[in-house]
Amino acid sequence: MVDGGSVSSRFIGRRALVTGAASGIGRSTVLRLAAEGASVACLDRNAGGLDEVVRAVSESGGSALPVVCDLVDRDAIPPAVDGAVEALGGLDAVCNIAGVGGFWLDADFPLEEWDRLIAINLTATWLICQRALPHLLETGRGAIVNTASTAATDATPYETAYAATKGAIIALTRSLAINHAKAGLRVNCVAPGPIDTAIAAQYHLPPNADRELLRIITPFGAMGRPEDVASVFAFLASDDAAHVNGHVLKVDGGKRA
Repeated sequence: MVDGGSVSSRFIGRRALVTGAASGIGRSTVLRLAAEGASVACLDRNAGGLDEVVRAVSESGGSALPVVCDLVDRDAIPPAVDGAVEALGGLDAVCNIAGVGGFWLDADFPLEEWDRLIAINLTATWLICQRALPHLLETGRGAIVNTASTAATDATPYETAYAATKGAIIALTRSLAINHAKAGLRVNCVAPGPIDTAIAAQYHLPPNADRELLRIITPFGAMGRPEDVASVFAFLASDDAAHVNGHVLKVDGGKRA
């Protein structure tokens, strides 16, 4: 039992790579997969956070290993994935969860922030998928689960660059899904709404922003929990979703129903 609720044993003998593993949805996904029997490579730039989540998995009787990697550094990604695969002895699933965002006015949006969001949210996701593909295809039943957002499927204020990167993730996911469907690889993505994480707490409205527009993001007020999203990642990475491919699954409590 991890983060509340009962779990199954769907991932016994499976090996998974999770990015953004040191906090938030990534951390909860590591705990969920490990609780169901997976050996998990935990990738993040936060070495201290990785040590904590690996220790939590170990104390619960699971198996996890830290992989320190800053996803802004594209040259660091291939060796990080290779090292994880070697340590795990193969790879069955990838959950690309690492991401960054924020609120900005369009006219004042700095180009360096645009580049950073693309580097982490989109380019790193692609590079991890690309490097992991041969290993996932080798299993004949591999799975990739990427992270989109309701910002990509429904208009949200002050998140232009973030929404653009997450829209690209949806397109990337669908293309990978059709390209490799006959080889047995499934590629899906989760589109969370507002989730109560440390990253979300760091969002600040830009000066002169219209606070009324925030009702579009959280019309009911409450935010979701990271473990609620982790359970969806686990489902899509498991054989329970064997006939689900190229799909975008919203996790927003009906906020955009």
